[in-house]
Order: sequence, then structure tokens, then C-alpha cells
Amino acid sequence: MTFTQSIKTCFNKFIDFSGRASRSEYWWFFLFTLIVRILTGWIPGVGFVVALVLLLPSLSVTVRRLHDTNRTGWWLLLPIGITLAAIILGVILSFVAGPFLGVGIGVVGSIAGFVALLVFLIQARDPYANQYGPDPLVQGAGAMGFGGAGNPYASPSSDADYGAPSFDSEPSDLSQLPEGEQRRYCTQCGMQLQPEARFCTACGSAA
Repeated sequence: MTFTQSIKTCFNKFIDFSGRASRSEYWWFFLFTLIVRILTGWIPGVGFVVALVLLLPSLSVTVRRLHDTNRTGWWLLLPIGITLAAIILGVILSFVAGPFLGVGIGVVGSIAGFVALLVFLIQARDPYANQYGPDPLVQGAGAMGFGGAGNPYASPSSDADYGAPSFDSEPSDLSQLPEGEQRRYCTQCGMQLQPEARFCTACGSAA
């Protein structure tokens, strides 16, 4: 996914916490938000408004990126949980071994939480259709749905798990299809879809 495609997709999925996001979708949008916040952060009031506008799409694409690694979006709270635990432990130890140890544990715990989440976000995708959707990088994953024949990485049990139809082969000429099944287009990006598509292979939107 390119820089502009990532921005368009993330704003189209402004509050969409379902499905999966590839690494390129996540990190291009992360770069976009970083640039925008640097350019607007010094302007009184504007920086705050921009941060609020970008908050939801940033959270949603982060959750979808975690889904792409076959993890629940609740892992997004990992840094917060570790930070709170470290702060509590640091406060307790500060009464025993002094304040410096308590502050040190709190800082180290916060860094550890963000590093762990960062590792998840840069991790390679789950190459199979999982509970959150098909692999967004596989051509045909959207066309055949979960575990469809058009997905060469589909796990063998995908059809049984998700009830997706199976096909022995795809028609080479779409003009041979019955009337009404010849042309379908994604409502988000305009990409032409296969007759049985459940997801758009270009932007990942539900068909």
C-alpha cells in the first residue's frame, strides 16, 4: 500500500476496528500523523484539534495491525497496563529502598511496555485467513473470502471454520458469467471485484 492509499484507507475506516491492516498501511499512516502533528503542534489550539481528529483512525489502524498478526486489539493497552503496574511497584519500593529505585522501575516498565507493543506492530503478518479476516496482501483473498481457493496461503480448515464457498477453478472470462454477476466494484476505492468477493483486494473493505 502506498502513502496516499494508506491515508485514504485509514480515513475511510475512521472508526472501523474490524478486519486487518498490513504493515505498509499502518506505518505510512503513522508517518502521516507524525508529520501533521509536527507541522501543527506549535500552533495554539490547532495542534490539539488535529490530535483529536487523528486519534480514532490511529487507534483503529493499530487494532487492525494487531489483528493482522492474529492478536486481539486489547494488546494496545499493554503499555498502559505495564506502566501502571511498574508505577505501583515503584511507589511500594520507594518506601523501602528510596525514591530513585521507585522512579527507575516506573520508567523501565513504561519503556518495556512500549517496546513490546512496537515488536507486535512491526511483526510479519499472519499468512493465513484468521478470525479477523483474510490476508490483506494476498491477491484473491478478498475474492474468495476466508480460506477461498483464490488465496494460496489459506489454511485447509478455513472453509469449514467460516463457511466460505470453495471453487475448483475461477472462470477465465468474466463475460461468461450469468447476467448481474459480471461487474462488481468496491464502494470505497472503486476496484473491480470478483463475483464472489467478500473483501476488496486493494483496500480491504468488505464487499
